[in-house]
Amino acid sequence: MSDPKPPTILQRFFRACLLILGGILALWLALELLVQFLGWILLIGVVVLVLCAAVTAYRYWWGGR
Repeated sequence: MSDPKPPTILQRFFRACLLILGGILALWLALELLVQFLGWILLIGVVVLVLCAAVTAYRYWWGGR
């Protein structure tokens, strides 16, 4: 049996271009999804930060130090 011949430089270049294009499309899609949920993510982060600050203040002033 003969070994299959390796791909030519043109085939490797074409595959590399397709992989790069696929990576660009995946990043674009991920950014689009992130932009849709960014407001909610920021809101949740602010709420968690305010709750942590409130718990810390409560422990400091009324928790017996």
